[in-house]
Amino acid sequence: MSGVILALAAQALATAALPAMAGPMVAWSFAVAVPVAGALGFFAARRLYGSQDQAFIVVSAFTHTRWLGDVLDDLSRTLDRHGIDLVVKLPSYDHSGQNQRLHLASLRKRKRSYMGGFIIAAHPERTARDLREFCEALGRPVVFMDVRPFLDVEHYPSGTAFVGCDSAEIGEKAAHWVAEELTGRQVANPAVLVISEDTLALRHETFADRLKGQMPSARVDINLRGYVQRPRTREIVGHHLRRLEQGQSLDAIFCTNDEMALGAVDAVQEYVAGGRRLDGLVIIGVDGIGEAVALIDADTTPFRATISQDTRRIVEVAVDALLRMRSGHRVTTETFVPTAVYPKE
Repeated sequence: MSGVILALAAQALATAALPAMAGPMVAWSFAVAVPVAGALGFFAARRLYGSQDQAFIVVSAFTHTRWLGDVLDDLSRTLDRHGIDLVVKLPSYDHSGQNQRLHLASLRKRKRSYMGGFIIAAHPERTARDLREFCEALGRPVVFMDVRPFLDVEHYPSGTAFVGCDSAEIGEKAAHWVAEELTGRQVANPAVLVISEDTLALRHETFADRLKGQMPSARVDINLRGYVQRPRTREIVGHHLRRLEQGQSLDAIFCTNDEMALGAVDAVQEYVAGGRRLDGLVIIGVDGIGEAVALIDADTTPFRATISQDTRRIVEVAVDALLRMRSGHRVTTETFVPTAVYPKE
């Protein structure tokens, strides 16, 4: 914009000066100089203030999480409506704080190429300091999504914000659904398996705490090696089922994302296909991805519900925050988009 203003100013100056000049050669020289000066001014402004039509996003665990794929799709479409291109930075392998550090270092060197960007933090408990230093050095607005990067709002650098769903709310809603389901079936001493990973700790910790509060006799077994991966969860659940002793049961499985919930479904189907019975089991996931919703609707597996995170709404709020910060406006440091149980209770 500054370059355009400079070009118009140069043209006005030349127009005013031309009548005072003698000879067509001088007028021709000014006529050539005007667009050149304007172009130089425009590109100088872009060099100084950065590209106004390009934003970055640094993500984690992309290859195993279709929910993140939905986020990227919605984000690209939303930014495109504002004339902004999206540059995606993918880790060479999943959940690596070190690889995310490398992406941040690369972006920092080319910061003038971007008007700002988005980050889905990998292992913020290990990388919080790097994230703060990056944002302070970048000098561009940054919106964190999905994973809260800092434990306290006071730790956010200027020009940054978080938009996503509340992990505690997710755990609480999942616990309430499981408690209602098992109580309705009059399960006295339920056995519940939780599949999660350390980056989703607040989800499974809140779930276990709230479930025990509603069903004190519940036995909750938490496995943190799901790594948001379907094949890995299939192995974990399959091993758990094979270890059940005669007369033991498994009443519910809570997976902290839908990919893991689908892996649990795979394991249950393999277990039953082997001629063994597993009556009354229910599975609940998190995210609301297409395959999970379709399987729940089909009602042919134990997959009964998911805590849906609205990617479109999250993206709309995140993009709005980025654009407002770019314009110099202050935004709410942390914005939590409500989740919903699917199917609706």
